[in-house]
Amino acid sequence: METKVTIHDAMTPNVITIRSDASVTDASKVMADSKIGGLIVKDNSIPKGIITESDIIRKVVSKDLNAAEVNVSEIMTSELITIGISEDLDEAARIMAKNSIRRLPVMNGDILAGVITSRDVIALSPENSMLLVENARMQSSDYIINSEEGECERCGNFANLIETNGKYLCEKCREDIEGE
Repeated sequence: METKVTIHDAMTPNVITIRSDASVTDASKVMADSKIGGLIVKDNSIPKGIITESDIIRKVVSKDLNAAEVNVSEIMTSELITIGISEDLDEAARIMAKNSIRRLPVMNGDILAGVITSRDVIALSPENSMLLVENARMQSSDYIINSEEGECERCGNFANLIETNGKYLCEKCREDIEGE
């Protein structure tokens, strides 16, 4: 009998957070001191968003803004994508791949219970690593394929699908069929 690893088993329970009125300089220092790439933004114990190294680079550094004068609230991602504490690791991988994110706040009802990262998923569920790696490759490519995510009708893998001869296939199966 296969036992699924739950988010509760894999998450980091002690989440480092920052207030939305903190400066980006303060957030950067907390990340550097803690050796992490992102912070959950909380006000009055309620998660309001997330700020990552990427946000700081794209929204502050690249625009030559003074990080000490920019508040976290100005650059954070406020539409927080979360996962429930009782979900399994496969669901975390699907959410991360679908939304091109590497960190998921873990919620126990309305309470922030932890955070799970793509590294956690890969470490505990190597079979999901291909899903995350393939999604990263697709996101970084210079071309856009009209595709949809789901289960390949030929091999059953979860991937970006491309309609081919009336079936939704992953890239590998599509290439295999074209080579036959």
